[in-house]
Amino acid sequence: MMLDYRQELDSIKGLLKQNPSGMSVTDISKALGKNKNTVGRYLDILLISGHVEMRTYGMAKVYTLSQRVPLSAMLSYSKELIMVLDAEFRIIEINENLLGLLKLSRDDTIGQNIAFIKSPEADVHELLENLSAINEQQEQTVTFRLRDAGERIFSVQYVPTVFEDGGKGLTVILEDITEHILAERGLRESEERFRMMAENIRDGLIILENDACVFANRRVTEMSGYSFEELWKMDPLEIVAPEDRAEVQKQIRSVEGQKRGPEEIQVWIIRKDGSRRFVYCRISQVQHHDKLLTYIIQTDLTELKRKEDALKESEQRFRTMAEHIHDGLVIIENKKIVYANRRMSEITGFDPGEMRKVNFLDLFFSDKAVRGKMAGTGDQEKIAEMLRTIKPDSGIPGEGTFWITHKDGTPRCIHVNVTATERNEVMSTYITATDITSFMEKENALRDHIVSLQEFIS
Repeated sequence: MMLDYRQELDSIKGLLKQNPSGMSVTDISKALGKNKNTVGRYLDILLISGHVEMRTYGMAKVYTLSQRVPLSAMLSYSKELIMVLDAEFRIIEINENLLGLLKLSRDDTIGQNIAFIKSPEADVHELLENLSAINEQQEQTVTFRLRDAGERIFSVQYVPTVFEDGGKGLTVILEDITEHILAERGLRESEERFRMMAENIRDGLIILENDACVFANRRVTEMSGYSFEELWKMDPLEIVAPEDRAEVQKQIRSVEGQKRGPEEIQVWIIRKDGSRRFVYCRISQVQHHDKLLTYIIQTDLTELKRKEDALKESEQRFRTMAEHIHDGLVIIENKKIVYANRRMSEITGFDPGEMRKVNFLDLFFSDKAVRGKMAGTGDQEKIAEMLRTIKPDSGIPGEGTFWITHKDGTPRCIHVNVTATERNEVMSTYITATDITSFMEKENALRDHIVSLQEFIS
């Protein structure tokens, strides 16, 4: 009976081989002199086993002989790792690629249950575990741990297979995706490192992709007061103070297509609560394929700005005070005049610009015979000694009366008060000068008058 069954199938295959364009069930039944229902059952067997193919033309079904390639030939030309298992998980066929990975021969594998295959090179227990769950998941990823080559990662497909005798089995196809997985893993690790860096720096970071915000770190939310969700929906320029938006837009446009360093700008931003923060921004752009990536790094300088403004205000108050006091004021650093107020210019005859070029000690008399009878002997040496010996931040000022030379050559007498401070290894000397020339002239005239009276009386 089995022989007749095989003979009938062979007769149909022989008939289809003689008619490569195909035959219908009716044509085959007439040619063989068989009942159509019987021929239909034989064709179903051949169709399931893959020996014939069927095409439908309207209501008619046309059968042709399948173009079959020997399984061993197909396996030898495939770059994948392939093995064919029967219903009992015995290895029916295996290609050289898989044998090479396992470091086994065909004799070691063919006819053997896969559970008992012991490879000297690869640990394949993960594949064996997955085979027990193939009904739940037909495509999986497994890892082979190789003794000499580390991990190899494979995408596994399980293809239900029907053999010529009607028996069922399974074809296991493994595609090596190690490089792809490692590249993805490296990319994820790189992205994770970037996110950790971006989230832990003290600066804010915004990344725009074609002018749309695609990333903002936690520091940006802290500075702006907006959540991530709110930032995604906003134009980044919305948080910039209105008076600075045009300049920021100009700077962004100026870096488009440029290969120079980032543009820098300092702007005020408006927080969600309406308060203002002063930030220092660096803007750079990179063209990546069809995407224009804009990187904006923000440093919050609000406190520094406030200190700077306070310092400027303090300096302005100092200058206002210094310019309106009745005494002259000179500040010396590193033996050079760095500031002289208007009153000092009036006393010496030199304007502020000229005062910065004057050697302060040259203003003082050094020789009574040359300078005239009113000059104090060695005034230049005395003031130099005072400047040398003054102790910074001691609270004990130096004080004295000296004669100087006005720009026009006339002598002027000043009463000097000297103090000093030291900051960051820089010593600043403050000299205030009161013009007492008229008083000294009157005193000298009175002294001369007394001398004359004494000479007259004598």
